[in-house]
Amino acid sequence: MTALALLLGGCTNQGFNPIVIEAVDILNPWDEPAEEAAATGQPVTRTAIDRADIATIRARLVEDKSPTYLFAASDNGGYVTYASSLRQTLTLRGSQITASRGLGYDLLSAKSSQPDPLSRPIPPGRWPEQVVRSYEFPADSAQGRVETFTCRFEVGAARDVVILEQGHRVVEISEYCDGATGSFENLHLSDVSTGAVWRSLQWLGPQQGLIDLEIVLPYTGD
Repeated sequence: MTALALLLGGCTNQGFNPIVIEAVDILNPWDEPAEEAAATGQPVTRTAIDRADIATIRARLVEDKSPTYLFAASDNGGYVTYASSLRQTLTLRGSQITASRGLGYDLLSAKSSQPDPLSRPIPPGRWPEQVVRSYEFPADSAQGRVETFTCRFEVGAARDVVILEQGHRVVEISEYCDGATGSFENLHLSDVSTGAVWRSLQWLGPQQGLIDLEIVLPYTGD
Protein backbone atom coordinates (compact mmCIF):
# COMPACT_ATOMS: atom_id res chain seq x y z
CA MET A 1 0.00 0.00 0.00
CA THR A 2 1.37 3.44 -0.92
CA ALA A 3 1.98 6.22 1.58
CA LEU A 4 -0.99 8.08 0.10
CA ALA A 5 -3.25 5.08 0.65
CA LEU A 6 -2.14 5.01 4.29
CA LEU A 7 -3.03 8.68 4.61
CA LEU A 8 -6.52 7.96 3.28
CA GLY A 9 -6.87 5.40 6.03
CA GLY A 10 -6.20 7.38 8.64
CA CYS A 11 -5.13 31.59 6.47
CA THR A 12 -4.35 33.91 4.32
CA ASN A 13 -4.97 37.70 4.75
CA GLN A 14 -7.27 37.79 1.74
CA GLY A 15 -10.91 38.58 2.39
CA PHE A 16 -13.91 36.65 1.14
CA ASN A 17 -16.68 37.69 -1.19
CA PRO A 18 -19.56 38.97 1.01
CA ILE A 19 -22.01 36.98 -1.12
CA VAL A 20 -20.18 33.78 -0.17
CA ILE A 21 -20.11 34.80 3.50
CA GLU A 22 -23.86 35.36 3.47
CA ALA A 23 -24.42 32.06 1.69
CA VAL A 24 -22.47 30.16 4.36
CA ASP A 25 -24.50 31.77 7.13
CA ILE A 26 -27.70 30.70 5.39
CA LEU A 27 -26.55 27.26 4.29
CA ASN A 28 -24.99 26.07 7.56
CA PRO A 29 -27.71 23.65 8.76
CA TRP A 30 -26.49 23.54 12.37
CA ASP A 31 -26.96 26.01 15.20
CA GLU A 32 -23.18 26.10 15.58
CA PRO A 33 -20.33 25.42 13.13
CA ALA A 34 -19.75 21.75 12.36
CA GLU A 35 -16.22 22.03 13.72
CA GLU A 36 -17.50 23.36 17.06
CA ALA A 37 -20.27 20.77 17.22
CA ALA A 38 -17.73 17.97 16.78
CA ALA A 39 -15.48 19.47 19.44
CA THR A 40 -18.35 19.51 21.94
CA GLY A 41 -19.37 15.92 21.31
CA GLN A 42 -22.02 16.68 18.69
CA PRO A 43 -20.63 15.14 15.50
CA VAL A 44 -22.19 15.88 12.13
CA THR A 45 -24.38 12.96 11.06
CA ARG A 46 -25.63 11.62 7.74
CA THR A 47 -29.18 12.28 8.94
CA ALA A 48 -28.39 15.96 9.47
CA ILE A 49 -26.73 16.22 6.05
CA ASP A 50 -29.65 14.54 4.29
CA ARG A 51 -32.18 16.70 6.15
CA ALA A 52 -30.36 19.90 5.21
CA ASP A 53 -30.08 18.67 1.57
CA ILE A 54 -27.15 20.99 0.79
CA ALA A 55 -24.21 19.75 -1.28
CA THR A 56 -21.43 19.10 1.23
CA ILE A 57 -17.76 18.19 1.12
CA ARG A 58 -15.32 17.37 3.88
CA ALA A 59 -11.67 18.39 3.61
CA ARG A 60 -8.57 17.90 5.74
CA LEU A 61 -5.00 18.98 5.22
CA VAL A 62 -2.93 15.87 5.86
CA GLU A 63 -1.25 17.43 8.90
CA ASP A 64 -4.60 18.29 10.52
CA LYS A 65 -6.38 15.90 12.88
CA SER A 66 -9.97 16.86 12.09
CA PRO A 67 -11.73 17.59 8.78
CA THR A 68 -13.64 20.73 7.92
CA TYR A 69 -17.14 20.67 6.42
CA LEU A 70 -17.80 23.00 3.50
CA PHE A 71 -21.15 23.73 1.84
CA ALA A 72 -21.98 24.65 -1.75
CA ALA A 73 -22.32 28.44 -1.90
CA SER A 74 -22.15 29.31 -5.61
CA ASP A 75 -22.03 27.76 -9.07
CA ASN A 76 -20.13 29.64 -11.77
CA GLY A 77 -20.58 27.66 -14.96
CA GLY A 78 -19.88 24.30 -13.35
CA TYR A 79 -17.20 25.59 -10.99
CA VAL A 80 -18.83 25.13 -7.58
CA THR A 81 -17.45 27.04 -4.61
CA TYR A 82 -17.85 25.44 -1.19
CA ALA A 83 -17.40 27.52 1.97
CA SER A 84 -16.89 26.61 5.63
CA SER A 85 -18.15 28.36 8.73
CA LEU A 86 -14.57 29.69 9.07
CA ARG A 87 -14.84 31.38 5.62
CA GLN A 88 -12.44 28.94 3.98
CA THR A 89 -13.34 28.05 0.40
CA LEU A 90 -12.62 25.31 -2.11
CA THR A 91 -13.77 25.54 -5.72
CA LEU A 92 -14.43 22.24 -7.48
CA ARG A 93 -15.13 21.23 -11.05
CA GLY A 94 -16.62 17.81 -10.46
CA SER A 95 -14.14 16.39 -7.93
CA GLN A 96 -11.15 18.40 -9.18
CA ILE A 97 -10.04 21.20 -6.85
CA THR A 98 -9.52 24.25 -9.06
CA ALA A 99 -8.95 26.90 -6.36
CA SER A 100 -8.56 27.29 -2.61
CA ARG A 101 -8.67 30.23 -0.21
CA GLY A 102 -7.99 30.52 3.51
CA LEU A 103 -6.32 27.15 4.03
CA GLY A 104 -2.82 28.52 4.39
CA TYR A 105 -1.38 28.92 0.88
CA ASP A 106 -3.83 29.86 -1.85
CA LEU A 107 -4.24 27.99 -5.11
CA LEU A 108 -5.39 30.72 -7.50
CA SER A 109 -6.58 28.34 -10.20
CA ALA A 110 -6.06 24.91 -11.71
CA LYS A 111 -6.99 23.50 -15.10
CA SER A 112 -6.42 20.22 -16.92
CA SER A 113 -6.50 18.70 -20.38
CA GLN A 114 -9.64 16.81 -21.33
CA PRO A 115 -10.98 14.29 -20.80
CA ASP A 116 -10.16 14.53 -17.10
CA PRO A 117 -11.96 11.91 -14.96
CA LEU A 118 -11.88 14.29 -11.98
CA SER A 119 -13.77 17.09 -13.70
CA ARG A 120 -16.27 14.72 -15.35
CA PRO A 121 -16.78 11.12 -14.13
CA ILE A 122 -15.42 8.34 -16.35
CA PRO A 123 -15.77 4.65 -15.34
CA PRO A 124 -12.39 3.36 -14.05
CA GLY A 125 -11.77 1.07 -17.01
CA ARG A 126 -11.99 4.01 -19.43
CA TRP A 127 -9.75 6.57 -17.70
CA PRO A 128 -7.21 8.14 -20.09
CA GLU A 129 -3.57 7.16 -19.75
CA GLN A 130 -2.63 10.68 -18.68
CA VAL A 131 -3.71 14.30 -18.31
CA VAL A 132 -1.81 17.58 -18.22
CA ARG A 133 -2.45 19.76 -15.17
CA SER A 134 -1.57 23.45 -14.77
CA TYR A 135 -1.63 25.27 -11.43
CA GLU A 136 -1.47 29.02 -10.79
CA PHE A 137 -0.04 30.28 -7.49
CA PRO A 138 0.46 33.79 -6.06
CA ALA A 139 3.70 35.50 -7.09
CA ASP A 140 5.47 38.82 -6.58
CA SER A 141 4.26 40.13 -9.91
CA ALA A 142 1.11 41.22 -11.71
CA GLN A 143 0.57 37.63 -12.85
CA GLY A 144 0.64 34.45 -10.82
CA ARG A 145 3.21 31.69 -11.13
CA VAL A 146 2.08 28.78 -13.33
CA GLU A 147 3.45 25.25 -12.95
CA THR A 148 2.52 22.45 -15.37
CA PHE A 149 2.70 18.69 -14.85
CA THR A 150 2.03 15.58 -16.91
CA CYS A 151 0.10 13.09 -14.80
CA ARG A 152 -0.35 9.36 -15.50
CA PHE A 153 -2.89 7.05 -13.86
CA GLU A 154 -2.34 3.60 -12.41
CA VAL A 155 -5.42 1.53 -11.56
CA GLY A 156 -5.32 -0.48 -8.34
CA ALA A 157 -7.65 -2.76 -6.41
CA ALA A 158 -11.36 -2.41 -5.72
CA ARG A 159 -12.47 -1.92 -2.13
CA ASP A 160 -15.19 -0.44 0.04
CA VAL A 161 -15.02 3.02 1.58
CA VAL A 162 -17.40 4.69 4.05
CA ILE A 163 -17.93 8.45 3.97
CA LEU A 164 -20.03 9.75 6.85
CA GLU A 165 -21.99 6.52 7.33
CA GLN A 166 -22.52 5.89 3.62
CA GLY A 167 -20.68 3.10 1.85
CA HIS A 168 -19.27 3.14 -1.68
CA ARG A 169 -17.59 0.45 -3.79
CA VAL A 170 -14.55 2.08 -5.35
CA VAL A 171 -11.39 1.45 -7.34
CA GLU A 172 -8.14 2.90 -6.00
CA ILE A 173 -6.35 4.90 -8.71
CA SER A 174 -2.92 6.45 -8.18
CA GLU A 175 -1.90 9.54 -10.13
CA TYR A 176 1.81 10.28 -10.67
CA CYS A 177 2.64 13.81 -11.79
CA ASP A 178 5.98 15.13 -13.11
CA GLY A 179 6.97 18.61 -14.24
CA ALA A 180 9.90 20.97 -14.56
CA THR A 181 9.59 22.08 -10.92
CA GLY A 182 9.18 18.64 -9.32
CA SER A 183 6.76 15.77 -8.88
CA PHE A 184 3.88 14.67 -6.64
CA GLU A 185 1.35 11.87 -6.26
CA ASN A 186 -2.44 12.07 -5.97
CA LEU A 187 -4.77 9.21 -5.04
CA HIS A 188 -8.41 8.81 -6.06
CA LEU A 189 -11.19 6.46 -4.96
CA SER A 190 -13.38 6.14 -8.06
CA ASP A 191 -16.86 4.57 -8.05
CA VAL A 192 -16.65 1.15 -9.73
CA SER A 193 -19.73 1.88 -11.87
CA THR A 194 -19.92 5.60 -12.56
CA GLY A 195 -16.33 6.69 -12.03
CA ALA A 196 -17.37 9.49 -9.66
CA VAL A 197 -14.45 10.23 -7.34
CA TRP A 198 -15.81 10.01 -3.81
CA ARG A 199 -12.53 10.62 -2.02
CA SER A 200 -9.09 11.75 -3.08
CA LEU A 201 -5.79 13.16 -1.97
CA GLN A 202 -5.04 16.15 -4.21
CA TRP A 203 -1.94 18.33 -4.40
CA LEU A 204 -2.59 22.04 -3.90
CA GLY A 205 0.96 23.29 -4.37
CA PRO A 206 4.54 22.94 -3.14
CA GLN A 207 3.80 24.84 0.09
CA GLN A 208 0.26 23.63 0.81
CA GLY A 209 0.87 20.00 -0.11
CA LEU A 210 -1.93 17.45 -0.10
CA ILE A 211 -5.54 17.79 0.97
CA ASP A 212 -7.85 14.86 1.75
CA LEU A 213 -11.17 15.57 0.02
CA GLU A 214 -14.42 13.64 0.54
CA ILE A 215 -17.68 14.16 -1.33
CA VAL A 216 -20.29 13.82 1.41
CA LEU A 217 -23.37 14.93 -0.55
CA PRO A 218 -22.72 15.54 -4.27
CA TYR A 219 -23.70 18.75 -6.00
CA THR A 220 -26.38 18.08 -8.62
CA GLY A 221 -27.16 21.60 -9.79
CA ASP A 222 -30.74 21.40 -8.48
